[in-house]
Amino acid sequence: MIKLIALAMIILATFSFTGSATTEVRPTLTLDYTIEPEVFMPGDMGTVTVTLSNMATGEIYVEEDDETLDMNAYIASASLDGNSDLQILDKSYTDIGLLGPGDTLKLTFNVKVKENATTGVHFVDLIIVGGSNMYDLNYRIPVKVDVRNVKVIMSNFPSTLMNEVSTISVDVVNRRPNDVTSVIVTPHAKGMTFSPSDYFIGGIPEGNKSTATFTFNTMSSEEGYTDVSFTASYFNGDNLHNSETASKEVRIIKQSPLVFTGIEIENSGNKYTLSGDLNNFGITDAKNVMVSIDETEGIEPLQPYANYFIGTLEADDFSSFELSARVTSQNMTTIPILIEFRDPDNAYTAITQEISLDTSSGVSYSGSDDEGSSLGLWLGAGIIIIAIVAVIGYSWKKRKDDESEDEQENEDMDEYQDDIDEDEDEDKLVD
Repeated sequence: MIKLIALAMIILATFSFTGSATTEVRPTLTLDYTIEPEVFMPGDMGTVTVTLSNMATGEIYVEEDDETLDMNAYIASASLDGNSDLQILDKSYTDIGLLGPGDTLKLTFNVKVKENATTGVHFVDLIIVGGSNMYDLNYRIPVKVDVRNVKVIMSNFPSTLMNEVSTISVDVVNRRPNDVTSVIVTPHAKGMTFSPSDYFIGGIPEGNKSTATFTFNTMSSEEGYTDVSFTASYFNGDNLHNSETASKEVRIIKQSPLVFTGIEIENSGNKYTLSGDLNNFGITDAKNVMVSIDETEGIEPLQPYANYFIGTLEADDFSSFELSARVTSQNMTTIPILIEFRDPDNAYTAITQEISLDTSSGVSYSGSDDEGSSLGLWLGAGIIIIAIVAVIGYSWKKRKDDESEDEQENEDMDEYQDDIDEDEDEDKLVD
């Protein structure tokens, strides 16, 4: 705050008409003051700086009516008096000296506002004692005190978080009647990690707000309720202050934001092909997403789909994938799928999800290196071949039996016809 006070455009001229004129000339003195900070908070320390300027121009000595007049301003002392709310730490300057024409002098007083000071305007008294041809000056300087603080607002903070990496913002509002500087917002929560750990905003003008954005990592957070809080630190002048803590209870649920849906499983022997969609129903985009068969005992990834690169998976979006693996153990009922991605701060994150295998078909498992074969497959093929041969043999035998029966019937008919012919021949001989 800068105030310009023309305290003494003090040019006094006294004229006497008893013979010759007598002239008295005094220097012109102005006073400015600045207060830092502009508005104090209870307990703050600051400064009141007084600037004295001799506005006289020209020579130090002026000839007037055969007299030499001094244009210097002589200052014997300067002091500042407080009151019940303001304490002056440096009360006075003594034997300051001369202030010549066009010269400027700065006097700084350290001030402390008491802890119990109330909001309002409090006055300190400036007293300047002049010497020689300069009058004394008295002036009251107003000092403002305001108890209003900076406030953190968690307006868009969700009440439920998954095991995910999410981007969350909070607002910092400067409710004070003056600017604040070096604002830093710090989050606090158990079982979570934040990036950055502190967010630097800088200055916030009076009556304005700024936003601090954090990346929350709750991938390893335990399920249940926890408190998340934010505090803003800032400077009012050279005085460090902290805002009141803004806090909210948040529920953590054991759920990954990246979820498989529409899974289809095809198998040929012990080779499995898995296809489906990977969905992102989190609130933050996932970058550089890749899904892979997690190689473990009994599970062997197979090319060309041992892994599948998806890329950026935006919030509320999905992408298809396909993976292949060989299962070499009868004890395996699931295939582990590794999901790797980077959060908005490019931090690497990996999670594993299990996809269940359907073993109700009684598929045999083998450690054979032949990807398209298994003992069960060959046994099945052999049984089918034997069945086909049996059917063919049965059909051939039945046909042969039918042919034999036809031949026997023909022979019997021939013999019967021969007997009839012989009987007819005998009858003719008797006649």
